[in-house]
Amino acid sequence: MIKLNMGVATSKNVQGAFFWLVSILAFIVPSTSINSSDVFYLGSAGLILLGVLALFVNTDPRPLTKLEKLMILTWLLYPLVTALDFWFRTGWNWSQFQEPSRFLLALPIFLMVRRFGLSRGAMKWGVFVGAVVAGLWAFYQNQYLGITRAFGGTSSNVHVFGDISLLLGFMSVALFQPDWSKDWRWGCLVLVSLSLGVFGSLASGTKGGWISAPIFCWVMVDLVRHPTYAKRLMVLGITAASAILIWKFSPFIQARVGNIPLAIATYFETGQVTDGSASIRLALWHTATLIFTNNPFFGTGINTFHTAKLPYLDANLVPSVIGSYDPHSQFFNALYELGIFGPITIFAIYGVFILYCRQFLLQNKAFSTAGILLALGFIDFGLVEVIWNINNAGVFFTIMMVLITGQLSHEANTRSIDY
Repeated sequence: MIKLNMGVATSKNVQGAFFWLVSILAFIVPSTSINSSDVFYLGSAGLILLGVLALFVNTDPRPLTKLEKLMILTWLLYPLVTALDFWFRTGWNWSQFQEPSRFLLALPIFLMVRRFGLSRGAMKWGVFVGAVVAGLWAFYQNQYLGITRAFGGTSSNVHVFGDISLLLGFMSVALFQPDWSKDWRWGCLVLVSLSLGVFGSLASGTKGGWISAPIFCWVMVDLVRHPTYAKRLMVLGITAASAILIWKFSPFIQARVGNIPLAIATYFETGQVTDGSASIRLALWHTATLIFTNNPFFGTGINTFHTAKLPYLDANLVPSVIGSYDPHSQFFNALYELGIFGPITIFAIYGVFILYCRQFLLQNKAFSTAGILLALGFIDFGLVEVIWNINNAGVFFTIMMVLITGQLSHEANTRSIDY
């Protein structure tokens, strides 16, 4: 009897240790993601190490659900397809395998959080602090250092800073939903994090990420007690009015977006690149589409864009100004590299992640909505950037995804045990 009690006590101590260590790191990762890259990577590495250690601590008796198995399959399929491409075509390249390998490294984190859970408070305050500090970083760099496009604590990566700053602002509103739905004063608090997160994005000038704002607002209506299409349309109207006001009173925003319609129209009419953002991306996507058209099933291989585009440059089918750029789109990059199977492996991860979060909307609106925002945000960011190739962004998405899904799974298992 004494041995049995000691075993139970030891088990509880181990569970408690993992719970609090994971919770601390779940605070560190979002709070430092774009504010202190070195700490962010150390926190992420700490989660991976804990996840591997957790594999040796007994065995989780709870079987995986069908959707969990499908979700894990998508995480395994992407690196597997990449590895096969290296093996049979382009030769092994560790630097190119870094992106898909993150899903293998994150799997133990999911299994660990699924088993031990984490503190909701740690996650929500980590996201809150991340958004607030990002906004303050942006204000300081803009107003005091005279930096035109703020980049916060990243390595001058304005795109990642703007995208994740915006995402953190909206995710903070979602994660604090249990609080502000009962007390309006919490709503005032998250309005601060939302405003500063949006400000960080605007100050970065990352206009590609701004497209996601209406999508975020549409999804956020799910957080209220009775979401309706009328409420969604009203929120979209407020968002549109706010965007017009920001554009009207900000010369910087006008300069960033004012030339986009003309640049796009000119490219479609003449095929000429007239700016360094919109029309050159159209040229790159056009090039990737041509490569895919001639290699629809298997593409031309990982990281072969610079050689695969040469015939089209020589034939003057695409403008020579595209130079040494990559396709600047996660979708088009996957399309030319692996043919039709490329986007399938990537968007299967996004799609199953969203499905997994949606099934818990009634039980945990906060984490479910935060997960959906994370997935939809990165789908949007990936339209104009090969987003997972950027270290800050790729690590942030992968780690946050497994923390959210692991916690949703843990709470579902806890409810079933309590029942």
